[in-house]
Amino acid sequence: MIKTVFVGLTIFFLISFLLLSIGYRFQIEWLMFRYYEETETGFSIGGSVIPFIIAIIVTFFIGEYYQKKHNSKW
Repeated sequence: MIKTVFVGLTIFFLISFLLLSIGYRFQIEWLMFRYYEETETGFSIGGSVIPFIIAIIVTFFIGEYYQKKHNSKW
């Protein structure tokens, strides 16, 4: 159980990092997440959550595959 959670979290962070890196490297706005700090209005956050949504979806499918493969050994 703990191994499955660890694999899922690792995959999520790796895919998120990969997508965000691609966004920053090639200046793709919908793959970028930036923080903006404004002095007059306070603190604001801007950016796309699409890389995180894609990472969640991919993590789900990889987790299902991992779980099926793990259960078939028993």
